[in-house]
Amino acid sequence: MRLGTMTTLFRDQRGKTEHIGYLESIRRCYDAGFRVLDFNMCALSRRQTNLHGEDWRRNVEEIRNEAEKLGVEFSQSHLPYRGRLEKLDTEEDRQFFRDMTLRAIEISAMLGVKWAVIHPETPQDNPACDLQAGIRYNLQLFDRELELAHKLNVGLAFENMADRGMRRRFGVTAYELESLMDACASPLVGICWDVGHANRMLDDQIPAILRLGSRIKALHIDDNRGEQDLHVMPFLGNIPWEDVMHALYVGGCQADLIYEIGINGKMPAPLMDLSARYCCQVGEYLLSLYK
Repeated sequence: MRLGTMTTLFRDQRGKTEHIGYLESIRRCYDAGFRVLDFNMCALSRRQTNLHGEDWRRNVEEIRNEAEKLGVEFSQSHLPYRGRLEKLDTEEDRQFFRDMTLRAIEISAMLGVKWAVIHPETPQDNPACDLQAGIRYNLQLFDRELELAHKLNVGLAFENMADRGMRRRFGVTAYELESLMDACASPLVGICWDVGHANRMLDDQIPAILRLGSRIKALHIDDNRGEQDLHVMPFLGNIPWEDVMHALYVGGCQADLIYEIGINGKMPAPLMDLSARYCCQVGEYLLSLYK
């Protein structure tokens, strides 16, 4: 297990709408002490990166060359997902979103990513979230994504979800994720365990971590107080990190410890690099608990 962070550690900027670009983000993550990164492409479908245009391959090559020069590895990526910011009202919007998702898988392959994280989806006409209906829906919805990932030898890791208000979402429980993974019947399909999501949905996530064990191929590490997705640094919420890290160890999870922290983008510009270095130091302490 190694410590890493999403490239979004340097993406948002306090008081500004424009994002920090990938090259700058990678360099600043490196300077903060991170050598393993998750290449986050959630903003790709919102046209907020430089990878949705026609020259995207050249831009990816530039990113890959910079990472190789620095000695940074992309062990994970995060594919676009159908969130509240994605406007999929028309067929054109839906097609663009899917094109960008498929592109994100290809970008993952170009960057040497082992596991690309993807959100399972909930059937709109299935509010009770029937297990078999949810599995059938996701297999059909992601048929091309699964096919392309297999062709390019990129693993897809389905992430545990958190309900939105009173709306039940498929993929909240370990059993649902296991069942979807089994239905895919591929060594290139695994599970991403988001510790923050689990803290919101489960009174105790330790049994789920132990159950999934080595099936967890990717991790999202952040803290909250069980109510909202705060994406703050570990030990600033109420997650029992000593227990979580021990469970990951006992269960045989060997995924990299990847931060999904949003708090750095709320920092004033002069404090962002200092904050990132502190996050790295906290992460090194977390790694010491993996025993």
